[in-house]
Amino acid sequence: MLDKDQQQFTTQLIYYLAAFAGGIPVFVLRDYARETLSLRWRSWMTSYYMERYLSNQTFYKLQSQSMIDNPDQRIVDDLSSFTGTALSFSLTLFNAAVDLISFSNILFGIYPPLFIVLLVYSIGGTAISVFLGRGLVTLNFLQEKKEADFRYGLVRIRENAESIAFYGGEENERQLLLQRFRSAFENLTQLLISSRNLEFFTNGYRYLIQILPVAVVAPMYFSGKIEFGVINQSVSAFNHILGDFSLVVYQFQAISAFSAVIDRLGEFDDVLDSSKSKCLLDPLEGIRLTYSPVESSTLLKSSQPISTEKCEKLLNIENLTLLTPTSKTTLVRDLSLEIYEKDKLLIAGPSGSGKTSLLRAIAGLWGTGKGIITFYLKDAKDY
Repeated sequence: MLDKDQQQFTTQLIYYLAAFAGGIPVFVLRDYARETLSLRWRSWMTSYYMERYLSNQTFYKLQSQSMIDNPDQRIVDDLSSFTGTALSFSLTLFNAAVDLISFSNILFGIYPPLFIVLLVYSIGGTAISVFLGRGLVTLNFLQEKKEADFRYGLVRIRENAESIAFYGGEENERQLLLQRFRSAFENLTQLLISSRNLEFFTNGYRYLIQILPVAVVAPMYFSGKIEFGVINQSVSAFNHILGDFSLVVYQFQAISAFSAVIDRLGEFDDVLDSSKSKCLLDPLEGIRLTYSPVESSTLLKSSQPISTEKCEKLLNIENLTLLTPTSKTTLVRDLSLEIYEKDKLLIAGPSGSGKTSLLRAIAGLWGTGKGIITFYLKDAKDY
C-alpha cells in the first residue's frame, strides 16, 4: 500500500517549482546568448567580406568577367545561414557529447552486447544515409543559385523599369523570368525526390529503434537474469546514445543544406583571394598605372614653339597595348601620347573599336596588356 505523505509531496512540489523558476531564465538567456553571438559573428564576417569585395575594384572584376554568380546573396543570405547554423550545430554536438558520456557507462554496464549492436546499427545507418543523400549537397547548391538568379531577374526589372517599358521589352523579360523560374522549379523537384527517398530510410531507422533494444535484452529477462525495470532503463539509455550517434541520419538534410552554404562561401572566398593575388603580381606584368608629382613634368609645350608659356603635363601613355580580359582580343596596339593642361582630345572610331575600353584602361579597370600609364598629380606621394 502506498504511503500518503502529504508533507513529502509538498516538499517535492516546492523543489519542482523552484527548479522550474530557475530553469526558465537559464534557457531563455542561453538562446539569447546564442542568437547574439550569431549576430555579432555575422556582423564581423559581413564587414570582412565587404572590405575584400569592395577593395581593388574586385566587385567590378567579378561582374565584368562573370567570375561568380550572385555575390550579393552570398554576403547576405549565405553568411547569415552559415553563422546561425554553425552555432546551432556546435551546441547540438556539445549536447550530444555530454549525453553520450552520461549514458554510455549505463548501457555498457547493463548489457555490453547491446552497446555493440548500437554501434553497428548507428554506423550502418549513417553509411546508408550518406549513400542515399549523396546528391542533396549538389542539389541544394544549385537551388540556392537558381533562386538567386530568379530574384536577381526581378530586381533587374525594378531597377530598369523605365528602359524596359520604353522599349516594350516586357515579353522578353517575362520569358527570361519564366525560364529562370522553371529551372529553379525543376531543380527543386529533384531535391524533393531525393529528400523523399532519404525520408523513407530515416523514418524506418527511427521507428526500428523502438523495438531493437527490447528484442536484444528480452532473452535476459525471460531467463531471469534481469528485472523488468532494467528493460526500460536499457531502452532509455539506448535511445539517448543512438540519438547521439545518429546525428548524421537525423540531420542529414540540414547538414546537406549547410554544406551547400559552405561550398558557396568557399567558392566566393577563393574568387576574392584570386582577385587579390592578381593585384599582387609582378608590376612588370600587365598595364602599369603610375603617379608622379606634377612639378617634375612642367616644361615648354613642343606643339607651340613660339609660345613661352609653360603647361603642366597631366597624362602620359607609353607603348600601350590593350587586350580584352576574357578573349584576349587586341583593341589597341603600341599607343603613345601625352596630354598637357588645356589640351583637348577626341577619340573617334566605329562601335566596338575600343574607345570605351581605352578609358577603362586609363581608369585602371582593365589591366590586360602591356604599357605604362602615368598620371601627374600635385599630391602624387599619397598614391
